[in-house]
Amino acid sequence: MSRKVVPLEAEALEQAPERCRVCLFWELGWVRPAADLRADELVGDPLVQKQAWCTAQVLEGAPPGRAVFVDGVMAGYAMFGRPDVFAPRSGVVPAPSKDSLLLATTWVDPTYRDEGIGRLLVQAALKEAIRLDLRAVEAYGDRRHREADCVMPATWLLHEGFEIETEHPRYPLMRIDTRRTVRWADAIEHAVEEVLDMIPKRVTVPVPDTGGPLPEPQRIAPTNDLE
Repeated sequence: MSRKVVPLEAEALEQAPERCRVCLFWELGWVRPAADLRADELVGDPLVQKQAWCTAQVLEGAPPGRAVFVDGVMAGYAMFGRPDVFAPRSGVVPAPSKDSLLLATTWVDPTYRDEGIGRLLVQAALKEAIRLDLRAVEAYGDRRHREADCVMPATWLLHEGFEIETEHPRYPLMRIDTRRTVRWADAIEHAVEEVLDMIPKRVTVPVPDTGGPLPEPQRIAPTNDLE
């Protein structure tokens, strides 16, 4: 089974569930679609608007997340970027920090759950934050999460290493410090180096230089002492 993490682009979103493809909660600040709301009942064409929004981010050099493919099939995706990329939430929930990358939402296909896909997406967000020299990854957790919702469960975020940065009755702002992640990675690298140093080095045994081919052994004729 091969896994591949790629930038999130409009083509990848076509493999997401319809609920995700018509939801513009994070992109344009729309109300999250109800479970029984069809795409043709929404104002305009949310499929086109979401793809256009995603394409605009890609053209600006900042794909809004990553997708994980397993054997060529999308197993999940995460949407993240600088906080000002997403629709503002001021006055509703705590505002994210300016020195952070906002992990807006994740989705994992039920077929691939419990296989580390969600953690892989969190790691992708951390790598992007480090690349952008940002101090943290932040995310909103939902204390009353429902299946197929676009705000991640607070319990899952805690399990993945997030800590509560700013309290809220339902949507606490949660955070992972990238410096802690870098220190952890450095510690792992140092530990690996120590283990490698403990492994005995293979020593090549030198071959003696005889200065040429060995001489043929001389045959000595047997002697008869009674003669």
